[in-house]
Amino acid sequence: MDISVICPFYNEADIIEQAIRQLLDQLKLLDGEWELILVNDGSTDNSGQIAQQIAKDCPNLHVLGYPYNRGRGYALRTGIAAAQGNIIITTEIDLSWGETIIRDLIGAMQKWPDADMIVASPNLPGGGYKNVPFKRVWLSRIGNRIIRACMANAATMNTGMTRAYRREAIQSLPLYEDGKEFHLEVMLKAIAFGFKIREIPAILEWKEYKHRGQRIERKSSSKVNKLIVSHSLFSVLANPVRYVWAMSLISLLLGIISFIGAVVLFYLRMVSAYTALTSFSLMILAILLFVLGVVVKQGNMIQRELWILQRYQLSLLHNRDREIK
Repeated sequence: MDISVICPFYNEADIIEQAIRQLLDQLKLLDGEWELILVNDGSTDNSGQIAQQIAKDCPNLHVLGYPYNRGRGYALRTGIAAAQGNIIITTEIDLSWGETIIRDLIGAMQKWPDADMIVASPNLPGGGYKNVPFKRVWLSRIGNRIIRACMANAATMNTGMTRAYRREAIQSLPLYEDGKEFHLEVMLKAIAFGFKIREIPAILEWKEYKHRGQRIERKSSSKVNKLIVSHSLFSVLANPVRYVWAMSLISLLLGIISFIGAVVLFYLRMVSAYTALTSFSLMILAILLFVLGVVVKQGNMIQRELWILQRYQLSLLHNRDREIK
């Protein structure tokens, strides 16, 4: 198998038949063997049945699922575990990143054979947003800038689903997030293991559909406030040593400035004790923050060692499964 395309869905009865058929039309244009894996994330409407019905006439279409909603991360992990393609692509079921996005990602993988992961980004020159509310665009761009500040070597788009992976790379990562923090978890661990990450520009569009003669505006199901809090916390906790040492440096500089001020006040025969005490306190704070940074850095190193062990365990399980098959 050359290509595996994974699309999770939840309660998409109004648009799923049209979306699946559009996806299949695009996949039929590909060279090589492909499979489309749809993951029903515990839908409570009949979207799962619609997908299963279409799959009866398409041997390349596989519909996976489970009874209860588990979250996007869980759905993607389910699809990735089942994928057989050398290249695994995850994207929205309605091709909201453009009808050619799958071919664009495959082309990028062929262009950059050293890449382990390709990210579609609307924040690159040539990318953008279409029919997306300005507030969502602004929050996405600001949020991704914050994530890049907290996570070294992060992409310009860390929160999007639309990506391409080498199968051996993504299946080797120990992944556990069930929610939309999954995308950040992948990015964090890919960076930790030294994966080569590339990006391509893409346009994200919120589409409109017609269903039973009515126009349906396609919207995101994400709760913006909740996503901002969860993603910010995840990215901040991912590499806290960066800002702990930054605060240590700032404290040290303020302490030096306060000390110089105390000396100047002393020579001017003015009260300098309080300024000197402030300088001393800032110096102590700088030392404490530096030591805290060292402890945090050691914690990150231990965490990475645990990930390496988990990754090794995963490789053993994959090898065992191959031998069984």
